[in-house]
Amino acid sequence: MSTPRSDNLAVLATRAPALATAIAAVVIPPTHQLATTAGGARTLTIGGVPLQHLVDPVGEAVRWARATVERLEAVAATRVVIVGLGLGYHVEALAERFTGAIVVVEPDLAVLAAACEARDLTQLLGRIVIVGGDAAPADTPAGERVLVVAHAPALVIAGGAYRRVLQAWQSQAARSGLRLKVLVVTPLYGGSWPIAGYAARALTELGHETHLLDLAPFHDAFLGLDRFGARRSNRRVLESGFCDVMSAGVAATVDAVEPDLVLALAQAPLGPTALDAIGKRGVLRALWFVEDFRVMTSWRDLAKHYDYVFTIQTEACHEAMAQVTDARLAYLPCGFDPRVHRPLALDRAEQAELGSAVSFVGAGYRNRRLSFRRFVDLDFKLWGSDWGAAEGFGRVLQRNGTRIDTDDSVKIFNASKVNLNLHSSTYHEGVDPRGDFVNPRTFELAGSGAFQVVDRRELLPPIFTADRELAVATSIPEMRALTEHYLAHDDERLAVAARARTRALAEHTYTRRMEDMLATVIGAAQERLLSRRRTVTVGDVARAGDGELERFLARFDATTPFTLDRLAASLTKREGALSEPEAIFLFLHQFDELYLREHRA
Repeated sequence: MSTPRSDNLAVLATRAPALATAIAAVVIPPTHQLATTAGGARTLTIGGVPLQHLVDPVGEAVRWARATVERLEAVAATRVVIVGLGLGYHVEALAERFTGAIVVVEPDLAVLAAACEARDLTQLLGRIVIVGGDAAPADTPAGERVLVVAHAPALVIAGGAYRRVLQAWQSQAARSGLRLKVLVVTPLYGGSWPIAGYAARALTELGHETHLLDLAPFHDAFLGLDRFGARRSNRRVLESGFCDVMSAGVAATVDAVEPDLVLALAQAPLGPTALDAIGKRGVLRALWFVEDFRVMTSWRDLAKHYDYVFTIQTEACHEAMAQVTDARLAYLPCGFDPRVHRPLALDRAEQAELGSAVSFVGAGYRNRRLSFRRFVDLDFKLWGSDWGAAEGFGRVLQRNGTRIDTDDSVKIFNASKVNLNLHSSTYHEGVDPRGDFVNPRTFELAGSGAFQVVDRRELLPPIFTADRELAVATSIPEMRALTEHYLAHDDERLAVAARARTRALAEHTYTRRMEDMLATVIGAAQERLLSRRRTVTVGDVARAGDGELERFLARFDATTPFTLDRLAASLTKREGALSEPEAIFLFLHQFDELYLREHRA
């Protein structure tokens, strides 16, 4: 005689045989309590948490399904991922009202076993896709808009497994589905300025429409404030006014570009008033604070005006920021751009000028001035600015202490046998004992295939492996000893550098960083962004059109945004007479261009 369990498993075996086999072997544990209501409906409780209404699970499911359908329609979703099956009441109710694809993710195989035991789900199992256990999230199929939702009671279950699965699927949907319009705002100058460019390029590579607002041209004007010869108090007023003008300019750019997200790098001239105005426009605001929060404290006044704050530090930083902002906080270390920081073949002249046994490229902070005196007896070249008053570096300081641009920095990395990488400090004489974040140079050296000796950092071990991928020193004497060791062991040094580059390419590019950033942003604001980015595609129009229009549009990828610019560009490249739909599209495009020119004038 058949049972719900056997019938359900038989259907599931035709669609997911490995999962059906795994469920068949599961013994439902005592923590998973099945019961029956007075009306005869089955219920499931896990560790005291009921996964459905204990009196009217069907009515509750209908209410959930109606609300979920409204959410799906609001963002034009064609696929829904539901985290948490329970006993399937809510999924059944949704399947009756939603014609798109339904994927149910259930990380607890015992829940699947209980559902198969308690209820006849054969019709539902033939309609949906079940993903069980620890299976990796699937990519979003091309042309589909996916919404990831949770069966709320499951999120309360102890252990947090359902929350982790929800975040993972939201992140995957963010990576493979939604495409955003992003405005990246640079600072006027400083170490975070190039990072803004790398981030913008990475976002473009990921398929997002990216606009880089480069404010570096205004740096000279900012320095020009000195011409007024103002006293210190008046100078602060002038600088504040200058930043207000910059903020207003950024807000004006937001009005023109209409982005989904504004990404500002640390020290970008964006003040509270402009940030609030941007937020009122419905634009998400993210700050990537690539600075030491203990030293650079501008976050205290600004963090509360952002929706997201990404940092290169973790616990202590997030605890401090959480005191002043409700923004979502997330750890996001720096990285490197493989097209910039890469192995190079230098000619003899370049090697002669830039090469040495030991080198350092960077600014002359106090701890570096004191520490690098221990290396001047070696074949050592020191590159960068702010070393002028440092005693003992006259012989090793290159180009009279001028700033070294990125291209030459990469050449120096490649031309040096050992690259020193001492994180800056204005209040320690050597290695900072509480140093935590990892500087951009660490990733850039690794990406260039260059060997480095770096000072110990709390957050370094998960990023690179000491001794295997780089040499890590806990003191300046140890930095000197490691330098001498690897200068004497070429094979070891080259092998370590090669492993660091392999690791960097796999895990630490700015493309990977932007994937992680957008996974956080989209995962938390998926519906908001989907509702803003309801782009009409060629496929949408083709499905709504007649036969001739469908044939005309068949030449385009169905996921292509339906815009006059794209269609007209294609038509102007073909030869021969135009069909009626083609002629209409070209006429509309020409009329649109004429209208825009007149109104711009």
